[in-house]
Amino acid sequence: MRVTFNTFPDTLLGRLQALGGEQNKALTQLSTGQRIAAPSDDAPAMQRVLSLRTEKKQNQQYYRNSIDGHEVSKVTFSSLDQIKDLLVRTSELAANVNGATSEQEFKAKASEIDQLIKQGLNVANTKLRGSYLLAGDRSGESTPPFVLNNTTGNIDYSYTVAQQADDANPQMHVGEDTTLSAFTTPKENREVADLLNKMIEMRKAMSDTPSAGTTKASAVINLRDDLANQEDTILSAMSRAGTIQYRLETVQKDLELRYESSEKLISTDADVDFAEATVRLNRAQMAYQAAIQSGARIQNNSLLDYLR
Repeated sequence: MRVTFNTFPDTLLGRLQALGGEQNKALTQLSTGQRIAAPSDDAPAMQRVLSLRTEKKQNQQYYRNSIDGHEVSKVTFSSLDQIKDLLVRTSELAANVNGATSEQEFKAKASEIDQLIKQGLNVANTKLRGSYLLAGDRSGESTPPFVLNNTTGNIDYSYTVAQQADDANPQMHVGEDTTLSAFTTPKENREVADLLNKMIEMRKAMSDTPSAGTTKASAVINLRDDLANQEDTILSAMSRAGTIQYRLETVQKDLELRYESSEKLISTDADVDFAEATVRLNRAQMAYQAAIQSGARIQNNSLLDYLR
């Protein structure tokens, strides 16, 4: 077999390039802390890492959605609680009437209830990040959901039954197959309007002249029973809002655990073992130096050295 003059230099150069590549790979891994720089390094591991990173991004978005929903639920609960307090105060004013209550006292109570109604209207039109909370799936509308009808003197829920179904409200994704809404339903919103209108009726009963055969005290007491029923509906809406809060808190904890689990799995496949990479680097450097030294010695010899 004929061995050309360039065979050894070519072989040596190829070996040095391979050892240099091993050194560069080990150095890159040590500097970046990543074991995989390209799919060719470990194709199955790279596929797992890419899938886990996609899942981690999705979980991050679900977590942000749950944070937003939790904030909406908290503010909604607070608004309903304020409305409930206004209702309770109205009931207290109605409970303190009797046949001996003077006209001046009725007017004072009616004046206070009027302020409670105005406050209730403000609370019912609470906004969060530019959206009305008690507006169902019309939360992004520019028109307030609760408006005072100057013709009837009552408060109208501007998004009627024809526009919204009872359970129509914005949904948010908090999981692969999980959606929920932190907003009140249109049915609950209409109940809030009914409650405010009952307060308006109470104010009228205390300020207007009673119909024949009745007294102001009896009319007020009858309306007070209706207010008690309205309080039950508000408590029910608050209970649902509280349940949504708890559910979102549970979702957040679950997403946090899944995020940490994804991080660990990605680290297992992608992070470099520094001790092992250091050993490979040292081994490649020693082999590279040995190849250079041995190549230099061999290059100094010729065929005449063997023929002596």
